[in-house]
Amino acid sequence: MRLLKNVICLAILMVFSLIHASVSFAADSEWYWISSDDKYSKFFSMTRITTVSSQNNIPTCIEDWIKTGYAPGGAAEAISNMKLPIDDPNKLSYSLARIQINPQERTLRYMEEIFYDKDGTALYTLKYSNPIVKDINSQSFDEKFYAMIVDRVFNKGEGGRLISKDRWLTLWDNSSGDSAADTATMRQVGNDIYTWIWQENKDNAGNVSSIQFMKKQYNTKSLTANTLKYHFWSAQTGWEDRTANVTGTHSIIPESTEDVEFGKIKSYAANNPSWVFRYQLNNPTTVAQSSTAATTTTTTAPTATTSTTTSTNTTTTPTVTSPAATDVANPIGSVGPIGAPINN
Repeated sequence: MRLLKNVICLAILMVFSLIHASVSFAADSEWYWISSDDKYSKFFSMTRITTVSSQNNIPTCIEDWIKTGYAPGGAAEAISNMKLPIDDPNKLSYSLARIQINPQERTLRYMEEIFYDKDGTALYTLKYSNPIVKDINSQSFDEKFYAMIVDRVFNKGEGGRLISKDRWLTLWDNSSGDSAADTATMRQVGNDIYTWIWQENKDNAGNVSSIQFMKKQYNTKSLTANTLKYHFWSAQTGWEDRTANVTGTHSIIPESTEDVEFGKIKSYAANNPSWVFRYQLNNPTTVAQSSTAATTTTTTAPTATTSTTTSTNTTTTPTVTSPAATDVANPIGSVGPIGAPINN
């Protein structure tokens, strides 16, 4: 009888623990606020960040839960763009999503999402059997989620870079337009430098006539370039994905516009090795630091630099987070509040 009572008590305790965990998970104290605008509020969990995989003691897959709160306009947009089976936008209050991050590739994927009403009742659940891998760039709805979570693991200043005045590296600027590389997305793997470039072309009156938003790869050894992704905008066409039209890897022509861009990007990478090689498995700056430490008799512990991200209300209609353009809708993050297509 005593054993039975112990079993019953243990079962009750386990049920209570599960209920308590569920309640605490939905509680406001679980979530760290990132930012809010007229449609969405963004939060992430600082207590649920886990390393799914790693190499050489460097995390290669990071998992966490994020929370998105919906104002009426955001709820309507989410239901429409994600084709959610929710009949009334006023019912949708917030969603939770389990995401996985690859810091070496600067990508993110959604593993599952749960949509709730204001009372915490689940309205709809999505589990992705084949998660879409998303590049994180200046136009991603998920960029702040990515930066805050990665900073909790590595503390390299991802969040601070998003709001830094030095985020955009000017490549060229004249009466015909301008071009800038996003240093927040810049990373180097061996001889290859990857970055997203925002280029605006202007008409004779100085108005933006078209925009090219590109993910490019430059090789500092072979002196070649490759456009990996290419999005184009004009008032006539709106945003179009023209990645299929790019020609692939090619030699950089000396003294061409691309050569000027390559020179600026290569110089930036050479002057900021600790930034462009961050999180990489074969980081030459780490090797150099280790070699220096091995030959030094007295070492001083490095001082951690803490970056803070200030929340700002930057979403308008239409939205743009590019260096300069105005009245141009967001090309990447406009497919829903999460931006991950639903797998049918």
